[in-house]
Amino acid sequence: VFVALILAIAIGQSEAGWLKKIGKKIERVGQHTRDATIQGLGIAQQAANVAATARG
Repeated sequence: VFVALILAIAIGQSEAGWLKKIGKKIERVGQHTRDATIQGLGIAQQAANVAATARG
């Protein structure tokens, strides 16, 4: 992040806007990945509960 910031300042404002757009895209992908992981964990937990109930 620090290196990208230095590059943005060195290259100029137009390039900084470009870097910001890429940063937003990466951030959005990260959020989707996090949400999918949380959902996956929830489903895995439910499956484990069902298996435990079936065994018990």
